[in-house]
Amino acid sequence: MILEVALGERRPAAIRFLAAAVTLDRPDLEALVLLGVPRWDALDLLRRLAAAGELREGAWTTEARDTYRRSLDALEQRALERRDSGERPREKALAAGIEALDDAELLALLLRTGSADEGVLELARRLLDDQGGLVGLARAHVAELAEARGLGPAKASELAAAFELGRRLREAALRERPELKTPQAVADFLGPLAVSLAHEEFWCLPLDARCRLIGLPRVVGRGDVDGTDAPPRAFFRAALSAGATTVIAVHNHPTGDPAPSAADKAVTRRLVAAGRTVELSLQDHVILGDGGRHVSLRRDCPELWH
Repeated sequence: MILEVALGERRPAAIRFLAAAVTLDRPDLEALVLLGVPRWDALDLLRRLAAAGELREGAWTTEARDTYRRSLDALEQRALERRDSGERPREKALAAGIEALDDAELLALLLRTGSADEGVLELARRLLDDQGGLVGLARAHVAELAEARGLGPAKASELAAAFELGRRLREAALRERPELKTPQAVADFLGPLAVSLAHEEFWCLPLDARCRLIGLPRVVGRGDVDGTDAPPRAFFRAALSAGATTVIAVHNHPTGDPAPSAADKAVTRRLVAAGRTVELSLQDHVILGDGGRHVSLRRDCPELWH
């Protein structure tokens, strides 16, 4: 049968051709073109049917026609099942709350529909696999998403808009002056922002006497995936201009592993020394990884403060 071969090579074209051809007792080129099959596809697949003996003197053999009809019915049934599966995340969200959905199900709700050969949940799971998970998908540029199989400019723009709204929501939350008394509080506060970054950033968090953040975190250094540095002068200038009582240093590791490097420890020693000079103590240096992982250098490397 040509179906298996043609579906592997040009699935949508083969399905369109066969759906039209099985309606005709004697499928010919002009009749298929009138039914919407591109001339080149019709010519190519008619030749294949004839070469396989499935068309004899221009007419279907009964066995071949019946087999293709059953195959097309099965494909249609699978498409219906995929469409139904795309509706399940919506039903699940309504019944159990949006937080009950996994990453692929949330993505499927945004995408709404799949493609001719892929259900929306299949598409969502493949995108997550191709992009390295939700974080990789969030970091992708809209132009890159538009080129991904199964998306296109419209869906790519909608996905990028959803991630941008999430980023702006996090930025809005940064203005609420949280109390940052523990490394966990710092990780909870900045972790969602840090995980979306593909490069390192170094933040200064100026605090008042009650350990509440003054204003927004100040970015005092940017680097690449391999690291960044924080000049003590820029770091403490940002803290002093905010009127800080104490200050916390924070930076992220885009690799996801928050284990401190020798350079991280050296930066901490310089900041501790500079803080003593300007009489503004460094409360902690927190390194953020992925999945909520973090390291407090004050807790894990207290010798850096001596």
